Amino acid sequence: MKKKLLVAGAIISSCLVSLEAKAASFTGLNIFGDSLVDAGNLFKATDALFSPIGLPALPPSPPYAQKNSNGPIWIENVAKSLGLSPTLATDLILNPATTPPPTQGINFAFAGALSSDVHILDDDIQLLATLFPGLQAQLGNSPFLGFEDQVDAFTGLSATLPVDPNALNVIWVGGNDYNEAFFNPASLGGLSQAELPNVVTDNIIDGLTRLSSLGAKEFLVVNLPDIGEAPFADFLDGQSPLDIPSILNQLIFAHNELLSAKLDIFSQSQPDTNIITFDVNTLFADILANPGEFGFANVTESCLINFEAGFQFDGVCDNPNEFFFWDDTHPTTAAYQIVGDFALATLNNETEPATSVPEPSSLATLLAMGMIGTGTLLVKRKLTV
Repeated sequence: MKKKLLVAGAIISSCLVSLEAKAASFTGLNIFGDSLVDAGNLFKATDALFSPIGLPALPPSPPYAQKNSNGPIWIENVAKSLGLSPTLATDLILNPATTPPPTQGINFAFAGALSSDVHILDDDIQLLATLFPGLQAQLGNSPFLGFEDQVDAFTGLSATLPVDPNALNVIWVGGNDYNEAFFNPASLGGLSQAELPNVVTDNIIDGLTRLSSLGAKEFLVVNLPDIGEAPFADFLDGQSPLDIPSILNQLIFAHNELLSAKLDIFSQSQPDTNIITFDVNTLFADILANPGEFGFANVTESCLINFEAGFQFDGVCDNPNEFFFWDDTHPTTAAYQIVGDFALATLNNETEPATSVPEPSSLATLLAMGMIGTGTLLVKRKLTV
């Protein structure tokens, strides 16, 4: 049954009371999406490909932490709290001899992924385009793990690694689709902006359907924040006569409305599948309105000073824990810590009475993260990963 986290006035501690019981119920963690849930796949892949020719891996680490932040991201915190250690998909590819069998799930997420088979670097590094996966293949041209993209990789591996019905499957993707509408419309296959929300949400539901058909039963699906509120959107606004932040937010509103409706329909058609919705959008709105309640002094600028496309910046701020944004789209690890806490509260709410709900101010942090999550893998243009 699909359930939504409602904003209420309870404190977060009340949501985590039965965390240990919930942790024991999940025996694995599979992760699909973009930079908001990529715990190192893009970095490891580009390090293996670029190091031999003297180029740095992406994102540049340090000051990044081999992911799009300055430290652990929220899904790593969630995994640790659940007592799980999902294997990075790139470890299975690059270090098969030394990587233990993935008994606690796999992180398939790749920074830069779209909801289709497209990755934002496909046009920037065409010789390597087939190595960077999107969420799920539509054309079947990306040999990720020897298969087609993230969902197909899961499908292929299920032939030798039985699907765990008690594993939690996290899906957070879509932000890059909307940014590509401005930066590289050709990657969307001729879709108009008006068509995009329906297609992107269909891609997510198609991914859910495929995973469910293989035996996956537990899902955490994250909606999108108003990415027009991110620092990079202000930059774009100054480069165009269009009101890009407003256009982006309108697209996100349509996306979230359609995703909610389609998840309801999916849940009704799949009564044995549990869909938990993580409402990042509401959380983001709250954190923007009440940053001090979350311990942030700056929610409008990036900690990386004068951050520009292509990972160009002049230095790192002195107080990253007081910044919500690490670069112009991704959160700091301090923000991710809060997001992880509220993700756990969301999961906990599924086993607790309706009174166990995070307070509004806490929800705000989670949402802010989502917007950031439309990350940045900027090579030749302002893009989110």
